[in-house]
Amino acid sequence: MRNVRSTVEGAFFAALTVILYLASIYLPVLGILVSFLCPLPVMFLVIRWDARLGILASCVASILVFALAGLLQAVTCLLGFSLLGIAMGLTVKRGYDLPEIILINTLVSLLSKFALLGVALLATGKNPLTENLLLLEETVRRTPWVSQNLPGTGDFVSLVKLVMPALLIVASLFDTGCNFLLGRWIGKRIGLSFPDVPPFSEWRLPRSVFWAFVLGWVFMLFGGTSFLGRIGVNVQVVTQLLFLLEGLSLVYYFLGKYIRSRAVRVAILVFLLFQPLFSFLLSWLGVFDVFFDFRKLSSKR
Repeated sequence: MRNVRSTVEGAFFAALTVILYLASIYLPVLGILVSFLCPLPVMFLVIRWDARLGILASCVASILVFALAGLLQAVTCLLGFSLLGIAMGLTVKRGYDLPEIILINTLVSLLSKFALLGVALLATGKNPLTENLLLLEETVRRTPWVSQNLPGTGDFVSLVKLVMPALLIVASLFDTGCNFLLGRWIGKRIGLSFPDVPPFSEWRLPRSVFWAFVLGWVFMLFGGTSFLGRIGVNVQVVTQLLFLLEGLSLVYYFLGKYIRSRAVRVAILVFLLFQPLFSFLLSWLGVFDVFFDFRKLSSKR
């Protein structure tokens, strides 16, 4: 009976993966949102049954995508989504705590992106990242309004090239966070067990992130334009964004003491986030909070 149930559920979730993936590539705009759901069916299978069934369902889903949309899309479905679903399902099933789940699956997501870049390079002979950057440069060059009214655009393109590794890391972290939170929200409603997530007002980074931040500064100062210096720049980008998140969490904590409406608190955070000066200050606030823990200092008074 157990084998029949697992087979039926495996077939159902494989079909659901195909539907979600095809929707993500064919639906304009909405497809971007649907893509965050693509790893979830495989994740649920692994948590509910085992990794073997999740891998089998992933292969079946990829074969169906191949039949409907071609080889490249089938490989993208397998490496870009199902692989993350299997890894996340395993880390949740084995009882890893939240930081371990996020770290491991961010690495898996990053590796899957590199694998997809490799597949695209083999299939087309072109690097998608390089092609997109060249397209961006060409667009800027051919658009007089942009070059005349935004004189720093050329520098911006050069900056994007420099921090591309950091952007990939941040994208992987974002993918992982969204997939986990969505999976947890849906999974708990179908009876699956997930680790607890602390309220946003209690999010804090480990001190190891601060030392990575310091190391990035050292690499930048002494590495200059060398490879070591470029590593430092990318480390800085990633850690500053993490500290920005902690700064937002800290402000949200103190806003909660005076403003009851969650919508108002979120609106204030969004306003601060999109103001360059405030977002810069929030990032540094996050740096100091790692050491001083302003929430604890406030509670002692």
